[in-house]
Parts: sequence; C-alpha cells; structure tokens
Amino acid sequence: MNDFFNLPEDAVSSNNQNKEYEKKVDENLYDPNPDLSGGVYKSVIRFIPNLRNQAESKYTKYSAKIWNPVARRSIVVDCPSNENKPSVLWTLSTILGRLYKEEPTIVKEINENFSRWYTHHSYVYVSKDPTVPANDGKIKIFKYRAQINDLIEHQLNPEEDGLVDGVSSVNPFHLLHGKDFLCVVGKKTKTWRDWTKCKFMDETQPFRFNIKGTEVVMKDDPGAIQLLQQFFDKTAPSLDEYRHVSWTDDTYKQVAEALKAAIPYKQVLDMLISETRDEKMKELLSEGSTATTTAATSSNTNSVNDLSFGGTTENNVTTYTDQNQSDINLGEPTTGDSTDSGLEGDEYDDIFKNL
Repeated sequence: MNDFFNLPEDAVSSNNQNKEYEKKVDENLYDPNPDLSGGVYKSVIRFIPNLRNQAESKYTKYSAKIWNPVARRSIVVDCPSNENKPSVLWTLSTILGRLYKEEPTIVKEINENFSRWYTHHSYVYVSKDPTVPANDGKIKIFKYRAQINDLIEHQLNPEEDGLVDGVSSVNPFHLLHGKDFLCVVGKKTKTWRDWTKCKFMDETQPFRFNIKGTEVVMKDDPGAIQLLQQFFDKTAPSLDEYRHVSWTDDTYKQVAEALKAAIPYKQVLDMLISETRDEKMKELLSEGSTATTTAATSSNTNSVNDLSFGGTTENNVTTYTDQNQSDINLGEPTTGDSTDSGLEGDEYDDIFKNL
C-alpha cells in the first residue's frame, strides 16, 4: 500500500494525546501521593532546619486561584499580602467570610470561582520510603497545610504540658532532640488527601542521615556539624523557586479581568471595589464592570475544585484551561507503580504493618 495511506496509530490515539497533559513531577518536592501505592502512602521523614537560613525553616506563602468563566480558564497567583502589600484577594476572602451567615448561597457560588490558601514549606530528610525507594536519604522540600502544621504546633505547645507527667514541649526540627515523622497519606476523594493518620514518633532522637552508605548520627560536635552543613549545602534544593512572585502590570490586568468575571453579583463586586486598599486594583475593577445581580453568568461554569490541566506560566500568572479537568494538585505525579523497597527489616517495619 502507498505510504500516503499509512497513518501511524499513535498519531490519533487518545493515549498518545493525553501524554501532552501529564503533570510534571517536581523532583525537589516531597510528594507522598497515595495513587502510587494503592491508595495509602507510608513513609518516615524528619523535619530539619533550613541550614541556609534557619528563620525560614517554615516558609509560609499565600496564593489564590480564580476561575474566569468568560475566558474559560483559571489563573493561579501569589497573594500580595506575602509582601505586606494591600491585597484584593485578602479583601475578597474577608468579605466572603463576613457574608457567609447571611448569604451562604452567594458565597458558595463565588467560592466555586475563587479560593485563597496558604502553604508552608519545610525541608525534610526522607528516612524511609518503601513506595519510592529512590527518595531514601534525600533532602526535599515538603509543602503542607493546616493538618500537618497543627501536629507540629502540638509538639511545640502540647496542651498537656505541665499537667501530665512526661509530657513536655518538643521542637520536631531539633537536630539532637527532634522526632521522626510517620507520614501516612490516604485519599478522602479523588482530589483530596487524608492526612489524619500522620503523627510524630513518641521518642525524641538525634537526626540520622546517610552519606554514601554510611549512617551519620548527629551530635554536638564541630565535625558532625560541618559534615551536616556540607551535606545540606550540596544536596538540599533551593527554596527560591517557591518564593513569592511579585505582580507585574499584566498580572494586575489578568487578576482584575478574572475577578470581574468570577463575581456575578454587582453588590459584592462594588463592596470589593470600595473596601480594597489596593488603589491600582480598585481602578481596574471599576473599569467596565460586567457583574450582574443574578447568577446567570456563572451557571455554566465548572467548579473551581474540578480545575486542572497542564498549565502555562506567563507574566507571573499560571493559567489553566477547562480541558481535562480532573484535579488541581499541581505538580503531582499522575503515573507510577507501587514498588517494594527491597530493604531489610528495620525499626519502622512493625509500624507499617500495624497501619
């Protein structure tokens, strides 16, 4: 047959087309994805200080996502409040919180198009990861929110401190008297993870790390300190990639356009214009407002929780179209098989078996 008729099957295969939309895996991040291990991901990690800047051992950043139902795309930006600047995103969150009791339906509808959240970033050392053994012995950046942060805060400020014998404050990040962290991550829904089984070990112990097959136990010794500092400097990824990204003029325009489309109620948009202390955003939102007093303009939009899809980053704005909207966990690996660690039994095996 003439080659003119020989169209390769992979040119029209759905499987081949979907490869374009697979999410990239950020090798700098520690991402315990339960999809890789039959729905439950188990590992042992250790929170460690940022040895480049200990004041940033827990770096916190606010971000926001806005679904534009007119352009049919969502944008993800960092919140100006990270820089102690007036933030229209913070103002909108405040307004929605204030309106919730009186107008829950309106708030729910707008929240389908808008969300603002914070994320903590800390360094962790992966002590044992049976699902992805290649992670063992590596320092990675762990992004986490309220549930994990509450566990850290409980170690630092236990409610039982002074009331129950043997209970005292522990800094989990401490290199000599910290605690290992048992990371057990399940699935609540297709897109939401369950962190409720995560916990810190009962006993404090020195930080242990591995260099070329040799285990090093941290101690108060100049040699050990120098060794750890060198290990950290050579292997720990930089936090710079995850820091706040300031807005450009184009960012302002895109955010203003998205907000005007995402808020279908003129009264709410007017409140936002009136209350925001960001004068530039106030001016942009006031130009040609398209908000209406009904929900008609948003009736055909998708829930913001359903938004996902390989996005593009331009002018400090990450943009997502409305195709293949399955989940929004940016940077999560979407493929992979559960693998046996191949390691000999150790102190953590019994813990895993009981979970």
